[in-house]
Formats: sequence, structure tokens, C-alpha cells
Amino acid sequence: MRSSINNPSRPAVWSRLLLLAILLVSSLVIPGVVRPQKAMAASASVTSDLNLRAGPSTSNTIKLVMPAGASVQLLSELGRSGFYKVSYNGELGYAYSDYLAIGGSRDDSVDAGWGNAGSASTTSALNLRMGPGTGYAVADVMPDGATVTLTGAADSGFLGVLYNGANGWASADYLAQSGTDSPSGTAYTTSNLNLRSGPSTANLVLLVLPSGAAVSLTGEEQNGFASISYNGTEGWASQNYLTDSAPVSGGSYTTAEIIQIIYDAAAKYGQNGDAMLAVARCESLLDPDIVNQWSNASGLFQFLPGTWATTPYAGDSIFDPVANAEAAAWMWSVGRRGEWVC
Repeated sequence: MRSSINNPSRPAVWSRLLLLAILLVSSLVIPGVVRPQKAMAASASVTSDLNLRAGPSTSNTIKLVMPAGASVQLLSELGRSGFYKVSYNGELGYAYSDYLAIGGSRDDSVDAGWGNAGSASTTSALNLRMGPGTGYAVADVMPDGATVTLTGAADSGFLGVLYNGANGWASADYLAQSGTDSPSGTAYTTSNLNLRSGPSTANLVLLVLPSGAAVSLTGEEQNGFASISYNGTEGWASQNYLTDSAPVSGGSYTTAEIIQIIYDAAAKYGQNGDAMLAVARCESLLDPDIVNQWSNASGLFQFLPGTWATTPYAGDSIFDPVANAEAAAWMWSVGRRGEWVC
């Protein structure tokens, strides 16, 4: 009888040979296998000017600012910190999710109506959405300063608008409705002040007005800004830093006397005299009789009447520079320095 090892007709031998052949072929083929490519990253659009950061937190360095309406590629899932890793024009970084609209998240539309409830203008590049929320698809990006017709619809912080014949929704935070009348005539800046191309801090700075500059009011205001003209340039400036009182030395007080009053008040309450002087210059140009016509803030440190009533000097005249300075120093001494913008 022949040995089974030398008998190729036996099934066991053929099985072993077939398995060996499969393994040999597999070892030759695997390195050449074309692996499937990763799926393309999801896209998103920026809903407002948005920082592209080096890491997933607000403490990380800002690499650049992406404009509203910009398109980005999402390179990660949403992190616990609320940031996505994204690619923008070839630059990698992290962007906060609240200001990203994920492409195709919702394409259903909500009718915003077709009425005419007045007009408004965009204060920055602004998404025209198909529904009242950032989860709805972006139908168009309206440029900064675009005029839209309001339909009268409002929902979840969005307003119904008509833009270039299209019906949609836009965030009310970036729409300035037709301006109301404001005082015309002359006003004066109370500190160095940006003259902007539109009524918001998102608009371009045309030039910087010097402290004490006289400007012409055109009679229009929007979003806390006044339309003005300065040396032939028209623009918008924050009303918080405009007053109708010309900078003067303070009636019967000289500038030197006003400065000394401030230093004396600071010393009385153990405060920094230089810091208090800087705030007074910013607030009133050292004029104790000044009144802000929009806010009714008055005096050397521009106290609002309600704030003045909370100080130990409420029984004194708000226009008394000694009382005004000492009230400010007292507020600083009790931890209320933060109530001044300057």
C-alpha cells in the first residue's frame, strides 16, 4: 500500500494545497488593495464674524477672523467645549459651534409672510434663512448695509424679511430698523471716538475723532449710534461719547482747580488720583456742568440720576464738582468702579 503523503489524490492533501495557495495569493494582493477614501467633511457656514482659534477654547490664540457667510469644512465632531475643528481657506483651527450653521441641517422653509411692515438694513453680512433659527438652511447671504423689507413676522429672535424678491428670515440682532429722529445741530466728542461707516461696531472705521471734536448731527440715530458729519466725512458714532455741551474749563472753575478737586476726592477715599482724572476727562472733558442729552448723565463723572441717588452725596447738586468727584471716589472705594464705561 502507498503512503497517503505521496498520494495527491487524497482529499486531505488537496485541501492543504488549496489553503496554502490561498494564503500565498493573499499575501501578494493585500499590499496593493485600494482602501476606500474617507468621506468628505461636512460643510458649515459662519453666521457672524467668527474667530478661528488655535485650540478649542476662548483662551486659545486667534489665528484669524472668518467673515459672516464664510464657508468652512468640519474636520471633527462637536467637542465638549462647544468647538469644531474646521478648515477655512486652507487654514486649520477651531470655531465655536453657536456661530456655525451646519450645511443641510434643515431645508424645510417657514413662510415669513409677504406684508410690508417697514424697512431695515443689515449691520453686517447676514444669512437669509429658510426658517426662524440657525438650524435652517441658508438661502442667501445679504451684504453689510443691504436694505430689506420687513414682513411683520417675528419668531425666536428672527424677523421675516423680503430681500431681492426672496422670502426668508434674518436675525433681529443684525437688522437696524428705520432710524428715529434724534437731535440735530452740533455735538462734541467726550473722548477719542471711531467714526464708522454704519451704525454698529461691526462697521468699518473711517477715521478717529479726537476728544473734544465738534461734529454735526444729521438728525438720525440707530442702535445707539448717531449719524454725524465731521470735516466733510459722514458716518456714525456712538452716542455714549457725544454731548451737546462744548468742552469748557467748568464755569467759574479753572481746569487746574477741577484737577485739584479730583485729586483731593481721590485722597479722601484712598483712590488713585491719576486714574480718576483719566475717567473724568473721558466722561466730561472736565466740565462739571455737562449733560448727556441722550442718557441724562450729568456732571464731572457723568452720574445717571438713579446712580447719584445711591451715593452719600445725593442731597448735593450733581453739578457741584466737589460733590460729584467725592461721590465717584466713594463709589470706587466700595467696589463700584465698574459702573463707568471709560
